[in-house]
Amino acid sequence: MADPRQSVDALILAAGRGERLGLGPKALLVLGGRTLLDRAIGVMRSVAERVIVGVPEECVERIRAAHTGNIVILAGGQTRMETLLRLFHASTAPLIVQHDIVHPFVTPELARRVVAAARKTGAAMAAARSDAHVYRGEARLAERIVTEDTLWLARKPLAFARLALARALDGGMMLPDDAGTVELLLSVPEPVEIVPVEPWNIKLTTPEDWTLAQALDAMFPAALQETAGEVVAPDVGLLDSDRRRLHHGPAG
Repeated sequence: MADPRQSVDALILAAGRGERLGLGPKALLVLGGRTLLDRAIGVMRSVAERVIVGVPEECVERIRAAHTGNIVILAGGQTRMETLLRLFHASTAPLIVQHDIVHPFVTPELARRVVAAARKTGAAMAAARSDAHVYRGEARLAERIVTEDTLWLARKPLAFARLALARALDGGMMLPDDAGTVELLLSVPEPVEIVPVEPWNIKLTTPEDWTLAQALDAMFPAALQETAGEVVAPDVGLLDSDRRRLHHGPAG
């Protein structure tokens, strides 16, 4: 049987210099004994034959020397969107899976679910459902944002047919840098299917996020370990009490 990874390229955004986090280039930050980049590459190798990574220009040679095989290390652009486009144009596979090192708790099982959903519909994204009451305002609350629609918080990975993104780019759609691939894909007819994830599957942006990530990783040190080329999901081998803590937090 053919390896399904042969039809998939993975793009990893790792060019951020971590200004808001204040700890230097995010790709080199170590969480649970592994860099954020190593964690991301380990997961993407479980679903893609070739992994294409965008890193800060000054880190290219150092990171390239540490990774062999079907891993391509490129200098990222000045903006997130420039980096994405550089990686996309370096890819050739009919199916693309996009990941970001600021999502360190993504598992191979989640990546496989997202890729499987994208094969069926053309595009899919991991997302966490939000039931929070949301208010608008700066120093004071001004108004509550009320909607009858379900709200989803974007997570990674995101997978899509290469042709879908190519059509969006060919359409000349212009986006600010804080927008992303999802907004591009929403401009074409294919729906973006949601693959639900747990709320603890956090994104690293601020120092507080980093503190939380360290606490989560300390609770579950087996997360994202590689065994014989496979990456083990963080709940493998955990006691039921550990699983409850992961989903609901410590007791008391």
